Amino acid sequence: MAEIEIKKKTPIWPWIVGILAVLAILYFIFLYGDDDVDADDVTNDVEMVTDDVSNSDYETSNPFSETAVSAISGYQMFIAKEPEMGLEHQYTHTALNKLIDATEAVANTLSVDITAELETARENSDFVTKDTYDVDHADKINNAGNIIVQALDKIQNEKFPDLEESSTELQNSVTNIQPATQTLEQKAAVKNFFEKAGDLLTNMKNN
Repeated sequence: MAEIEIKKKTPIWPWIVGILAVLAILYFIFLYGDDDVDADDVTNDVEMVTDDVSNSDYETSNPFSETAVSAISGYQMFIAKEPEMGLEHQYTHTALNKLIDATEAVANTLSVDITAELETARENSDFVTKDTYDVDHADKINNAGNIIVQALDKIQNEKFPDLEESSTELQNSVTNIQPATQTLEQKAAVKNFFEKAGDLLTNMKNN
């Protein structure tokens, strides 16, 4: 009698479990990968909004025009150089004119009327280069300096009451320029005046 061989069927449930496992892995990869992209997008959006808010806050808190900022920077860069105060007084003349320009630009930005005063300061500044051997150079520098100080003091009182100390330091510096003393004999005093004026202008810009 022939033997009947019965073959057992291979169970299919391991294949089903394997397929389900693969599908589950793919699902989680897709789910969390998408979350990472969304998180990156949110982060970028937050950064962009923060930058926009920061720029907006700066523009709101800093009313200075580009002209005023540029004039202050130009003045500061010029006086930062080693002064070459010779008989021609070209350095002093240029520094005074740049200081007048910066002061005028700030006044215009903040709607403070000081135009008339600064025109007189320009006349005094122009005088210092006309006669090399004139003994009144220091007097003209002092006059121009005092007019500029008065103009900046007016701006400070009206717009920056918290900068009184810086304004006082500037006033003290101009009084140290002696009208009856040769300019070349008081280079340090003239240089100090220019620096104090630059400090006040910068403080106004950053206030």
